[in-house]
Amino acid sequence: MKIIKSLQKLGLNYKEQEIYLALLQLEKATANQLAYKANIKRPTTYDIIARLQKDGFIGQTTENGKRLFVATPPEQLIEKIEDQKRELKNDLPFLLSIYNTKAQKPKVAYFEGSSGIKQLYEDTLNSLEKGDEILAYVANETIEHLEEYAVDYVKRRVAKEISLRGIYQDTPRLRQYLKNDAKELRTSRIADPERFPLKNEINIYANKMIILTYSPEPFGILIESNEAVSTQRTIFEMAWQGLAAS
Repeated sequence: MKIIKSLQKLGLNYKEQEIYLALLQLEKATANQLAYKANIKRPTTYDIIARLQKDGFIGQTTENGKRLFVATPPEQLIEKIEDQKRELKNDLPFLLSIYNTKAQKPKVAYFEGSSGIKQLYEDTLNSLEKGDEILAYVANETIEHLEEYAVDYVKRRVAKEISLRGIYQDTPRLRQYLKNDAKELRTSRIADPERFPLKNEINIYANKMIILTYSPEPFGILIESNEAVSTQRTIFEMAWQGLAAS
């Protein structure tokens, strides 16, 4: 029989394909019948059957005291592939963590709309653990555009015990918002909006930074780079200390 490329991609070599295809034709068969049908030596057939059973391509049943083998229906092989994809998806965060430690090239991703910005906020929570900190330049538009979501986000950030140091622009509404600093694990400093206008929001955390813009259309950019983020942390600390002295 010819080599079936789909079976080959599932990891079956030529002889394993021969056994599986022979069993599809026979529906049920003993090992001897399979060896004869596939024209493969009996000892080799037993080894192949054992491997195919282990990998889920063959099952077995008993009739009249005889052990018979049956092929897994072809449509179930698709489910097998889906299971493999799900397993890979579950392992993906770990694999990426290994990949990221070796990768030198920065990663940049673009997110559109309010939903995209919310995805980036969620990444700050997913990337940090108890005791970690976010450094932020916060534009006034954040509170206006994401008011309900921002309240829920802050609650979940506090629950994870992730603190935030933020530089804000002075407005009456902001002063009211910052009254809850202690309860919301936030330390804030105020910048003069005329001298230091903030048009974008920037969050710096882990080895990442996100840049968020709300007008004319909301979008966000995620940058993942140890070197770039280290520099941004230094710039933030200079701004933070400068505001403390002013």
